[in-house]
Amino acid sequence: MRSVRLLLLFSLLLAAVHAQSVQWMNSDSGDPSELQLVFQDCAPEGDPSLPSLPNATLTFTGKSVQTSFDNFSMTRSVVLSYRLRARSAGSVQIPAFTVKTTEGTIRVPAFTTGAVRQAAEVNIHARLLTGSTTVWAGEVFPLSYTLDVARRTFNQLGSPVEWDSAPLIIEDWSKPEPAEFTANGEARLNIAYKTRAFAKAPGNLTLTAAHQLVNVATGTVGFGLFQQQRVEQLSVTSNQPALTVRPLPLPTPAKFSGAVGQFQLTSKVVPATAAVGEPVTWTLELSGTGNWPDVAGLPAREVSRDFQVIQPQAKRTPAEGKLFDVTLAEDVVLVPTKPGTYTLAPVEFTYFDPKTGAYRTLTTPRSTVTITVPSAPKFNITPPAEETTPANAAARTPEPPTPPELPAAIPHDPIAGSQVVPVPFQRLRHLGLAALLPFVALGIFWLMLATRRAQQNDPGRARRAARTRLAATLARFPAAPAAERPALLLAWQHDAAALWGVAHAAPAATAFDDPAWSQLWLEADRALYSSEPGLPKNWPDRASAALAAKKTPGFAVWRILLPRNLMPFLVVALALALTPGLFAADPMADYRKGDFATAEKSWRESVAKAPADWIARHNLALALAQQDQWPLAAAHATAAFVQHPGDKANRLNLALVYENAGYTPAALAPFLTPGPRHLIARLASPAVWECILIAATGLMALALGWLLFAAYAWQPRWSRFLALTGLVLGLLLSAVALTGRATYGLAASPRAALVWRDTTLHSIPTEAETNQKTSVLPAGSLGVMADRTFLGWVQLTFDNGQTGWVRKQELVPLWK
Repeated sequence: MRSVRLLLLFSLLLAAVHAQSVQWMNSDSGDPSELQLVFQDCAPEGDPSLPSLPNATLTFTGKSVQTSFDNFSMTRSVVLSYRLRARSAGSVQIPAFTVKTTEGTIRVPAFTTGAVRQAAEVNIHARLLTGSTTVWAGEVFPLSYTLDVARRTFNQLGSPVEWDSAPLIIEDWSKPEPAEFTANGEARLNIAYKTRAFAKAPGNLTLTAAHQLVNVATGTVGFGLFQQQRVEQLSVTSNQPALTVRPLPLPTPAKFSGAVGQFQLTSKVVPATAAVGEPVTWTLELSGTGNWPDVAGLPAREVSRDFQVIQPQAKRTPAEGKLFDVTLAEDVVLVPTKPGTYTLAPVEFTYFDPKTGAYRTLTTPRSTVTITVPSAPKFNITPPAEETTPANAAARTPEPPTPPELPAAIPHDPIAGSQVVPVPFQRLRHLGLAALLPFVALGIFWLMLATRRAQQNDPGRARRAARTRLAATLARFPAAPAAERPALLLAWQHDAAALWGVAHAAPAATAFDDPAWSQLWLEADRALYSSEPGLPKNWPDRASAALAAKKTPGFAVWRILLPRNLMPFLVVALALALTPGLFAADPMADYRKGDFATAEKSWRESVAKAPADWIARHNLALALAQQDQWPLAAAHATAAFVQHPGDKANRLNLALVYENAGYTPAALAPFLTPGPRHLIARLASPAVWECILIAATGLMALALGWLLFAAYAWQPRWSRFLALTGLVLGLLLSAVALTGRATYGLAASPRAALVWRDTTLHSIPTEAETNQKTSVLPAGSLGVMADRTFLGWVQLTFDNGQTGWVRKQELVPLWK
């Protein structure tokens, strides 16, 4: 036992005196681009400051801690993993440097990596392509980045496209669009990214190269059941295309503000006739595709001094995901001070059209506004009435005039036009035949679709089309001038390869089994690519004879009945008939898997289609609450409760969202802790209470009718008692229904709307800096929407009679 203790003590001493070190090492994967910086018996203090490499970069990928025992010695290491991105093939020399550790500053020796391969070595190529090599300054042009890689070696993309776009202004790259093709008998992938750009200043530009990491399979590691694919990450560098940016032609028009592209300018004045003091809105909207980052704004407008002008800030709305497709709108509110007829001058906008290479000017039409004298004073200028005493009240207060009686009923005007109604079928068999006609038409339509599918799937279709094009090309050849013959020869070669089914992009003459076709192909290649171009005079005749001898299979009608041509339409028809909701979005599944944004979008669409769907409202409130949008969730939960208050889940959700939203509508607050009246009221919605009221009045009318009938003819006593019971029951139900509906207050109105966040109540529909009176409108306020709307503004009426204008997006209608 004593010897064991001494041995352990000796091991601890060895561990204590073990020297600390920091060095580079290759990873166990065998990939020379995967490196490890190993801290032995120490740890880094912060992030190490690595030396700069001229043609490579080191990217940190992870950190791990390892502990090992060797000859009774314990070693603890901190391993920092890096990915080496080299811009050229071969080894990379990492110079020595110092690093701060927990045991002090330690020098890291120099290290030479293994031979790093480049993407070109495994046949991977990246290209940066511009839509044109010459563009105008400010012209928006397409830009694409393509990655060409073999399908058998491609694993996945290792990074997005890294590209310094300066001095171009560009949109975000699109999502990668993969496409497969065959080159030299090998399946390859072409992955394309697209964007748009423009250059501000003229000149000759050389675009910087784009970089991207690609994971490729370079073999396998392991053996047997433990064999797995070896993946290596390579850096791909694109070309550097040249671009010539031409300056805009001189002289520039006086009103040119720098806009380049295609634009549209519209003008709208609402209303065309107004009274003094009523607002008139002049909307100017500029839209289109162009260099919008350089477009300062809309042109100035000229207005008579008889108008007070309220000019809010213009609203710029880009298309989703687009930088160069924008709509710029500006609403100028004109408040007239004098009556008369005024003409609003045309507005001109000058821009440069790169398609035509010329300046263009858009001009809006003149607009006429008629201002009338107000029919009544805008403000109450009547002096206050004098106070009266009871003694002289009767003398001072005139009797109200008697209202006129309504006119007696007279016949209404006739309805113009005519309408012929259909006549029923004379015999049942005629009806049966007519009912079968749609199914006969369905069968014919089915056969037409199957025929079209069979023609599309016909393997000989491409060869027959190539034969037709070859005949047309050869017919044009004798009369074609010498300058057009190379293009005709290229078209002939392309269609000849398609006719013979040769998939090679540039086939050799030996690819054709017919010696005549091989000879024709050799002569065509010699005429196109040799230093002494020439074509035998009888070449067109021999080509026509060879084409006539080459037969192609025709279309087989029986292919219509193949299952792949006939059955898909039957399967689709049955699927649509039996499962109409198969392809519909399933927001419940999205909600369960935690995709609350997608579930919210689906339920918003359901609410937009059916605003009175209380389940959709309830679910939408839940999805919003999951995203911490409590104020908006409370508004939709309020709508769900008002539409269906009897559901327990609705009531529980209402209390929860009100607690987190920070507001509770005054009319609905008593429902959270209900008394007897609110307990009865929440048994049904306001609409149901209205139906109950109609049913109760119907019951009372039926009971009164029976009692009236009993007064004219003898009836049993029990029937009179039953009628009286029905009358009393109808009265009670009517009273309960009226009380239940009234308990909901403004929420019972079909035009009720809830303010879901704090906002401002305006006296006129504009947010411009004016002298108008405004009032704070807190969240949770209930109002009734008027039928009047004005450019996104809605007029609200509140319980105290107050009215005002609110932005539509601040409201959630409870029923619409």
